Amino acid sequence: MQLSVNGHVLSIAQLGPDFIMLDDPPDQPPSDGEIAVWIDGYERRWNVHLPDGIRADQDETRISYDG
Repeated sequence: MQLSVNGHVLSIAQLGPDFIMLDDPPDQPPSDGEIAVWIDGYERRWNVHLPDGIRADQDETRISYDG
């Protein structure tokens, strides 16, 4: 699983219904991004909004879904 945001591709350690946990979170401002997940050779992508941005000192990053 990975998050593409602001030109960066970040590895997702855990995906919840309204949050993600990143392996090595960098500080990022609030923005839009895209999550990509591969399961059994199939890829799924969807857009998300990071209303609080990403904070390196927090385990969870809040997400909301577009559309």
